[in-house]
Amino acid sequence: MKKKILIPTDMTKAADHAIRQATVIAKKAGFSLVLFHVQDNHKSIPEDAELFLKKQAKQINEESGLTCKVLIRYGNIFDMIPFEASENDYSLVVIATHGIRGLRQKLFGADILKLVSKIPVPTLVIQEQSKLLSSVNKIVLPVSSHESFSHALNATLLFAGLYDSEVILYSIRKPGFEWPGQMLRNIEIAVSEFERKEIRMIRIKEDQNVYSMGYSKQTLNYAKTAGADIICMISVASKEYYYFAQSDKESLLLNELELPILCAGGKTME
Repeated sequence: MKKKILIPTDMTKAADHAIRQATVIAKKAGFSLVLFHVQDNHKSIPEDAELFLKKQAKQINEESGLTCKVLIRYGNIFDMIPFEASENDYSLVVIATHGIRGLRQKLFGADILKLVSKIPVPTLVIQEQSKLLSSVNKIVLPVSSHESFSHALNATLLFAGLYDSEVILYSIRKPGFEWPGQMLRNIEIAVSEFERKEIRMIRIKEDQNVYSMGYSKQTLNYAKTAGADIICMISVASKEYYYFAQSDKESLLLNELELPILCAGGKTME
């Protein structure tokens, strides 16, 4: 497997922050970087834009010693980014959203969720003002009965193994609601994997204290209290059971704490 990080960029300040964060991760992991720009089919990329990207790549190489390449494709970001991620053996995607303030290329709200749900490799979503993570001390992994939970588990294992992080295996107990058997099996598998790989883990079961349709607000409240650096999220909703409803997922991706969200479980390109 080629150890590469894909960084989609629209050459904004937010995208530059994603590049900085990806560079920090790549130095820690020994990965190479690919700066990936998708240009609309109906527009040619300005010559100065291509030069700008190549200058960025050269600077990263000179300052960090990392291999950094530039890749430009024409098309739609919702097609081209997932296609590139799925076809060329990337270990991770790092992408920026411009938060609730609006942005270029539609990467906000339902659109950023639409995008990450199509990326089949772990995807770290950061905001322009997210703290640059040189270390990841605590990761919150909400448990669920989702069939793609193993992808979230593997994404969490990637970061926890790299940074010697403590994982908080987190769940909310809702009155009158019994956890499905698959959820209990997912918890058992997760605990077993953390023990096998000697990942530090604590199990937190909170009673519901925020009464809303979803779980994102209480999860974010807990992450803030615990001093978490990252929350891991399953990016594709289950047909049988929604642990995070679509609005919940959007709330996490655009959270006011500006915490990075590690997304996993995206659909494989057909």
